[in-house]
Amino acid sequence: MPARHLLALIVCLCCALGQSAGRAFAEDPVLVNITGPLAAKLGERISFEVELVNRSGRTLEKLRVVDYFDKGFHHEASASPIEQKGTIDLAAGTARRITLDFLTDEPGRQCHRVEILDQAHRYMGGATECVLVSAPVAPPTATAAPQAALPPSVVQPPMAVPPAAYAGPPPVAVPPAPVVIPPVAPAPAFPLNPAPVPSPQPMVATAVAPPAVPSLALGMSGPNELTVGGVGEFVATVRNTGLAPSGPTKLEFNWDDSYAPLEASDGYKLGPSSVSWSLPSIEAGGQLRRQINLRSQAPSGLRGGQSTRACVRGVLSEQAGGVMVADESCVLIKSNAPPKRTPREAGLRVSVADCDDPVQTGGATTLVCTVSNGGVSPSGRLDVVVILPEQGRLVGDPTPSRVRIEGPNVTFDPLASLPPGGHAVFELTYRLPVGGVGKATAIVSGPEIEGSMESSCATTFLAP
Repeated sequence: MPARHLLALIVCLCCALGQSAGRAFAEDPVLVNITGPLAAKLGERISFEVELVNRSGRTLEKLRVVDYFDKGFHHEASASPIEQKGTIDLAAGTARRITLDFLTDEPGRQCHRVEILDQAHRYMGGATECVLVSAPVAPPTATAAPQAALPPSVVQPPMAVPPAAYAGPPPVAVPPAPVVIPPVAPAPAFPLNPAPVPSPQPMVATAVAPPAVPSLALGMSGPNELTVGGVGEFVATVRNTGLAPSGPTKLEFNWDDSYAPLEASDGYKLGPSSVSWSLPSIEAGGQLRRQINLRSQAPSGLRGGQSTRACVRGVLSEQAGGVMVADESCVLIKSNAPPKRTPREAGLRVSVADCDDPVQTGGATTLVCTVSNGGVSPSGRLDVVVILPEQGRLVGDPTPSRVRIEGPNVTFDPLASLPPGGHAVFELTYRLPVGGVGKATAIVSGPEIEGSMESSCATTFLAP
């Protein structure tokens, strides 16, 4: 392949990879950067700085920060995972920094992952950081004891050296001279019980245990299912699984509009859609409980026969290091009201007619609105509203006469119910001061009806 063709192919591949990487990089609305040590010693406390950057181009509200970490990491607040106290709001293009502290409990490669979630538990971004944890190195141990020194009274004889060979002429015979043997002094005796020489003991490396710290865990419990109007008991159990007493902490319950508070454990402080307690110190291995009773209520938009999921969230905060622990109990809330019917399913109809069309100059016309029930069951309460043209003026009293007038809207007193085959008539008279076409609209709705019914009538008014 020619060099210029190879260079062009490489440039194309780099561009494609760059575009692909750019798309993958832009998938997460929140960029997470973690800064911390790459190596640590066993039993050492280490810190990580987490930077959150909003690159979504819009404001992100109530973000949750959750940290999952290996068992070789130890956190004073709780076992993995932990959730940071409160939520975070990030304007477009802004950043926020938080700090995470851990103790190293096991050697090896230990990792933790930070994930950002919104209130709907959707993943908004995350990152992972790892640290190589090594054990302390023990000093070398003695392998052999030195030899014991001999007593100073013992003198070792010198080694015998063999005589060198004689290479000269043969020796001349000489008469032997008398041999005189000098007296030999007695050799000194070795001591019978020499003092023992102590052997050096091997050195043993001992690991330093991490300091005893408290570790709080939170568990939430509650019912699995409630009907609208039912009462649920929600209990938070706080346990100290560490080796030291905990300090004072704060426990808070939060809920949405699906609940109304009734009663709670002593010492509570009630807020909007929340309740909190100031907890005392908990001994190592101890626990305490707090409870609240909530009445379920129908959320906005929940129709008869439908159900929704509502949660009560517990948050344990004001611990050492500013870390919080959270848990939640979720309940299926069912509506005990009968399912709503559409006007067509209920057999309901509405019609509007004018008595005069066209209307002479300065005259008025009477509108007749008829609501009928062609179904097989009562309609339930019905609300009837007639909307006049913008410049329409009401003349006389409507029938029925009990109405509420708000601008062009004429609202009649609610109709208690229409039996099967029944009908109801509503009348009113209006005029248009200037000529033109006036359009009046009747709207019928009810709490047991899904949606509403409408009918309109256009009337021509002759100009003066």
